[in-house]
Amino acid sequence: MQKLLIIRDNAHGVDVPGKRSPDGSHLEWKWSRERWAQIEIILKALGFTVVDTNPTDKEIGMWNRVAKANKFARQHPNKVPLLISLHNDASGVTPEWREARGISVWTNRKTDQSDIYAAEMIRAFDPITKGRTRLRRYDVGPGNEDFEADLTVLMGNYNAILIECGFQDNRKDVALLQDRMFNKNVEDAVVTGIERIAKIIDPKYRASYER
Repeated sequence: MQKLLIIRDNAHGVDVPGKRSPDGSHLEWKWSRERWAQIEIILKALGFTVVDTNPTDKEIGMWNRVAKANKFARQHPNKVPLLISLHNDASGVTPEWREARGISVWTNRKTDQSDIYAAEMIRAFDPITKGRTRLRRYDVGPGNEDFEADLTVLMGNYNAILIECGFQDNRKDVALLQDRMFNKNVEDAVVTGIERIAKIIDPKYRASYER
């Protein structure tokens, strides 16, 4: 039995303004839920328990997500809870195309196990960014590569990382986010990152990439 509890956290709901590309061709809420749907299928096939903070398309509020994640953690006392929130980034609040691009991984400002898990997720994403977009790092030093902010969803009684996958106000990143193969690579990277984390929790765990 897997010792890791995956708490799925989709991006903002369909009713949250502005979470899209300037031309409206890319919708963050839709992209995140499509990626998570495929990731969840793979994880369950690998034996992971996956729960969802918001299985609807609408926004339920960030603190409601935290409350649900905390409840999931309490309901699975024999598992290590890990919330993963999957988003697209943006470098501005007005609907304009901008220059910033890339993928980044975030934790809260505390120094805890989440930082170690974030480093494994960064390792998993590294191969899919080469020649395509940037893998944004806060610092190149070991353990300091994740960005840190006390984002609401990262502040519960569980381990948590947030992935900002591409900028939805950058034309090149939006093109990637609409590319079927790149999206499959994103799904595989999240799964690989989770399996790398699972091996930290249980060294006896044999990851699918080792079989």
